[in-house]
Amino acid sequence: MESLLEEAGACSEAIDLSKGDQKEEEEEEEEHDRLEEVVAPASLEMGCCGCADEPSSKVEPTTPDNQGSPSNISTQIFVKDRSCTDFWAVILILVLAGGFIFMMTNVAKKGDVFRVIYGFDDCGNVCGRVTAYENDPKFHCKGGDYSKKPYLEIDLEVNGVKKRSCVANCTVDETKALFLNRCIHKKVTETISSLIRTLRLDSFYNDAITDLGIAWRELIYLLLIALAFSLAILVAFRYMVQYVIYIVMVGAVIACIGGTTYLWLAWYYEKKSMDRGEISPEDSSVEPYFIYAIIMSVVAVIVLLVILVMRKRIELVVQLFREAGKAVYSMPALLLQPIYTYLLIGFTVVAWIYCMMWIESAGDIYMNRKNHIRFKKDGLLIATRWYNLFLFFVACEFYLGCQHMVVACAVARWFFTRDKNRLSLPVAKGFGYLIRYHMGTVAFGALIIGIVRVIRAMISFVHKNLKNYDNAIAKGILWCCQCCLWCFECALKFLTRNAYIETAIYGCNFCTGGRKAFQVLSSNILRVAAINSVGDFVLFLGKVFVVTLTVVSGIYLMQVQKKEGLNHPWIPITLAGIFAFLVAHCFISIYEMIIDTIFICFCEDCEKNDGISRPYFMSRGLMEFVENSKKALRQLEQGSPVT
Repeated sequence: MESLLEEAGACSEAIDLSKGDQKEEEEEEEEHDRLEEVVAPASLEMGCCGCADEPSSKVEPTTPDNQGSPSNISTQIFVKDRSCTDFWAVILILVLAGGFIFMMTNVAKKGDVFRVIYGFDDCGNVCGRVTAYENDPKFHCKGGDYSKKPYLEIDLEVNGVKKRSCVANCTVDETKALFLNRCIHKKVTETISSLIRTLRLDSFYNDAITDLGIAWRELIYLLLIALAFSLAILVAFRYMVQYVIYIVMVGAVIACIGGTTYLWLAWYYEKKSMDRGEISPEDSSVEPYFIYAIIMSVVAVIVLLVILVMRKRIELVVQLFREAGKAVYSMPALLLQPIYTYLLIGFTVVAWIYCMMWIESAGDIYMNRKNHIRFKKDGLLIATRWYNLFLFFVACEFYLGCQHMVVACAVARWFFTRDKNRLSLPVAKGFGYLIRYHMGTVAFGALIIGIVRVIRAMISFVHKNLKNYDNAIAKGILWCCQCCLWCFECALKFLTRNAYIETAIYGCNFCTGGRKAFQVLSSNILRVAAINSVGDFVLFLGKVFVVTLTVVSGIYLMQVQKKEGLNHPWIPITLAGIFAFLVAHCFISIYEMIIDTIFICFCEDCEKNDGISRPYFMSRGLMEFVENSKKALRQLEQGSPVT
């Protein structure tokens, strides 16, 4: 049968014959098509009998774009001749940024950030600052030099009205204490102090500062140790990930079977003791044990079925980890991408907080019923508050999207290059593709996710304000909306990330990339489930492993070596563990995007090439997960396509 296929392939490739042999060529092509229709079902039936690889565990190659026109030249999938995609989204973001600048000019006219920092009195004068006078005589008390009265004192009068005034010193009144530039009543501070003393935290703050000052060198050492362990984990993912995955699978099976057995035995002995009269029915736990045993049995059956169904696809997860290790080894600059991203996000957080303080300080001056000057926000200022939050969400998603696009472009270019040694600066060129062509696509995805997130924030705000009202129906509806939007946001982020990968491969716009990604993911749903369940859990174990080793190293440095002068050694050790998790997350999280990119590239390679007349771009390891793997490998060893 195999020889017939080879003869049929030879007939299909003979398109350069002379006109005299044209009739014979057409007959051979008809025979080739007939043999393909007969042999393909037969090979599937043989696979079901165990004579071939399991079809469900491998990807079947298809070539819809080149059907009926075989060629000895493989299809070049990674597109280099590109054009700008979704450029209107960049323009829209610039327009939104311009609108925000206009709104902030209005905020600057009506606000003063020092009103939030230092506070203001009942006349609207900022404590510790020089306040301008108002032209309206109704606000005659506003204005003056309060630089010598830097503290805000808040008193509660007999009628329940709060009185705000600027004072020079809080210690004049023995009942007041200074906190955040405010003079707070000592009853409040005494309550806090008594709570601190009860928890034995009265000297904790000073001890913590002292400990960090003593152990700062060890903290730097632990940070470097966490960095080294993170890099070691990346190397281990390439060579030892299969052992980790199989240990996790075996552990899950043992835990499910052992837990189910224990619960059923506990139920049996509890029921037996109750029947003998050793335990009264009121004190018996027969019913809870029975419920727990049933639940555990269902969970065990589901876990066993999932592992049974995905057992072949887990091998693909292992191979994808190996390929990701090769990509990182070839392009170590990929590991630097999260550092730039999180630095930008950190600057954005600072800018958002600063703008938020300006917005909260702004308002139109007015006199309330108690003849106190206050500042009331109009509709534009309230809209500016939500606008600021929306742009913050968009900016963060834009930075993350840029990182995803750079990684996807670099990895896709690496995957679809046969001679990996000829690659030059793939990460830098991926960044160039982003800046020159695909900023609009990233902006489009950031806008969509930003809109969903700000809607969630609004619903959360409404939900929180409904706490004063006993309306269970409204709260239930809002809770359901919040839950549905959260699920939709998670699915949207996942689809958006894969749309970026398709854009990185083909240079298409966001909608086309999303459609392509949805088709690929839906046609490989079980493989995607295996990658996102087993793969993500393995990555999480890697982060836990780095944190654990760093904490153990910290215990050795702080306690075993008996660092002198430490009051609470666990404080620098805990801080080192937090730093270790952040470092591990920065380096290991990039693996997730690399694995997703390689998987999408693998599926696209199977879609565009057949491994025979159009050789695959994938490695030999990935080639084993294709239906015609044996023939493709044999063809690869021969070094020339079948003729």
